[in-house]
Amino acid sequence: MNDLRFAFRQLLKNPGFTVVAVLTLALGIGATTALFSVVYAVLISPYPYAKPGEIWTPGLRSVNADQRMRPYRPNEYLEMARLPGFSDVMATGPGSVLLTGEYSPETIRGIRLSGNAFNFLGVPPLFGRTIQPSDIRSTGEPEPVTVISFRRWQKLFGSDTNILGKTLRLDDQPHAIIGVMPPRFGWWTDDGVWLPMGIDSRDQRGVFPIIRLKPGVSSSVAEQQLHALHLELARMNPSGFPRGEFTTSLTNYLDITAASGEMQRSLRLLFGAVGFLLLIACANVAHLQLARATSRTREMAIRLSIGAGRRQIAGQLLTESVLLSLVGGLLGLVFAVWITHLMVALMPGFYVPNEARIEVNSYVLFFCVIISALTGILFGLVPALQSSRPDLVEALKEEARGSSASEGGRTRSLLVIAEVALSVVLLVSAGLTIRSVVALQKVGLGFHPEGVMTVNLPWSPRT
Repeated sequence: MNDLRFAFRQLLKNPGFTVVAVLTLALGIGATTALFSVVYAVLISPYPYAKPGEIWTPGLRSVNADQRMRPYRPNEYLEMARLPGFSDVMATGPGSVLLTGEYSPETIRGIRLSGNAFNFLGVPPLFGRTIQPSDIRSTGEPEPVTVISFRRWQKLFGSDTNILGKTLRLDDQPHAIIGVMPPRFGWWTDDGVWLPMGIDSRDQRGVFPIIRLKPGVSSSVAEQQLHALHLELARMNPSGFPRGEFTTSLTNYLDITAASGEMQRSLRLLFGAVGFLLLIACANVAHLQLARATSRTREMAIRLSIGAGRRQIAGQLLTESVLLSLVGGLLGLVFAVWITHLMVALMPGFYVPNEARIEVNSYVLFFCVIISALTGILFGLVPALQSSRPDLVEALKEEARGSSASEGGRTRSLLVIAEVALSVVLLVSAGLTIRSVVALQKVGLGFHPEGVMTVNLPWSPRT
């Protein structure tokens, strides 16, 4: 606490140095924290589902096609669910429904789910209940019930929780509302409804199954079992499978969603760029610290001569650096909140999963604290070690202040070289990226896009 109070007084004593250092660190820490909020929301924790890394998607690979997610007939899905290597299999039937009745007619997403789907995904409702296997009758017909998304609940009912049992007329059929899902649940839609999927041999609409493996079963073993089933199904339904030879694949669910592919590569590139920016900021502040240490050489020499240990001196200087970094991190956090909102507004929606929530949450706050402390140690360690080893004889002379100016010259030169090198890499990369974007905007589309719009006009199945 004594070191902390002394460090606080030293920073107030040199307001010019403190302001410049804090602003420099705030820029680097704020940009890094803002990018981490996107990385955490999109790559680390994009989904609220139970153990999303253990969800697998079946697919086919052939010479002419690579289907990592293909539709299956309902009877094919049921055969898949019986394989010994699978602990649970659920199915999704994407589609749209026409909402009428007391509300303005509107075509919304109506996702059909197998009776075990919500238990498979492991997300409890905000209130009410979810679709269960009991919502599928023994005849295979689904019960006329629906679970609505959080956004649809807000649009139709505001925050009214007394809606259970009320009906929505979907495709001219009344469906009782049995539950509302939380905001982060967005399975195939974040603005629609979910309906129980019936098992009817007359309904040949394609469904998309996903799988959880039994404990101890590897993906390669499960692929062999699934491939044997695919060969049998291909004999019964040749038109539904590739011609010629094909192989079966199981792809982890996290590798086929919006959180993978181009978005993942872009985030890694940007995170590397802000990492360089943070290193440049650290080098700048370390340079300032070394320059400031020159004026404090006589102070350090006096403290050493009256009994202070070098470890104590280095600890005191390191405390000043960490305190400076934490203040910069606090200001950087404010900057991160602002730039995070800006990125969310500018980011294409199709790059981000429905369920992802880009925000400065507790994990991002913890990251900001850790990166601030590590930054303080990074830029403060070398100046602290160097300042704690002055030449006492030279430092205590009257002309010590002038002679000490040459101390640490080699270290400062190395810092300048590192700053210039990192800056050149960052600027060249940014320049090439901007050049690529400009070139893409000039690519000929083959038509004049001015005044041209696309319109999505889905039709009700009963139309």
